[in-house]
Amino acid sequence: MSEIILVIALLVIAIAVIFMVLAIFSREAERNLKSNVSDRILIYDDLIEEKQARLESVQNRVDALERRLRELEEGEDSHTVATGQMFFTRTTGYCSPDLKRDYRNMREHFSFDRRGLVKDFLASYVVPDTKHEYEVIDDLCKTLSGDLCYRLLAFESSEQYEALNDSLDDDGKKLLSLYIEDRGDFDTADRFVYWLSCRRDRLDPSVVVRTAEKDDDFSDLSPLVKTIYDKGLCEGIQIIAGRQLYDFSIHRSELG
Repeated sequence: MSEIILVIALLVIAIAVIFMVLAIFSREAERNLKSNVSDRILIYDDLIEEKQARLESVQNRVDALERRLRELEEGEDSHTVATGQMFFTRTTGYCSPDLKRDYRNMREHFSFDRRGLVKDFLASYVVPDTKHEYEVIDDLCKTLSGDLCYRLLAFESSEQYEALNDSLDDDGKKLLSLYIEDRGDFDTADRFVYWLSCRRDRLDPSVVVRTAEKDDDFSDLSPLVKTIYDKGLCEGIQIIAGRQLYDFSIHRSELG
């Protein structure tokens, strides 16, 4: 009888120990979960603050440039801006009689693993360390987009330069100086913006995949990938990284 009581007592003690261990693990897991959640919240807060700071920086530039433009416009009676003329070329109506046969052969033989090709490219792609300069230029392009740029074009080149130089922050002034160093002189605001956009494109770490298939989506392979359906392509894909084009496609213009 005493042995049975002893066994029962040991079982009770063992169960109590198990519950105690489970309680300790539960509290530790709860602390870890709270810590992870807190860390995530801090990360998201930092990202939000960074985005807000960039938006405020863009708005400050816009406000400064708006003030400078109003000063220039108040001191001018009228200005004229030259307009360009667009030219269009004609295309022939010629179509090869063998087009359908050639296209059928192309569909049969020009076939490859598009997703595998993008994976292989990403495996060897070296991401450029240009995030800061890319964001500075991107913000500046947004500042000078649309109405502000066209309003600047109403003034002489020297006045455009003064307005930009007076309203831009240190990063913007460095880019303006780099533009003048590259071009030899400041010409017009729209050409400065075009130069900025070209430089931004070169610094953009994104990998653009243009595809002939509407249902293709390679964005899950990397956050750097942007998939674009190109109706000008008949077959295959084009990969664009920086200013490099890797062409694995057949374009419609090549069939006419």
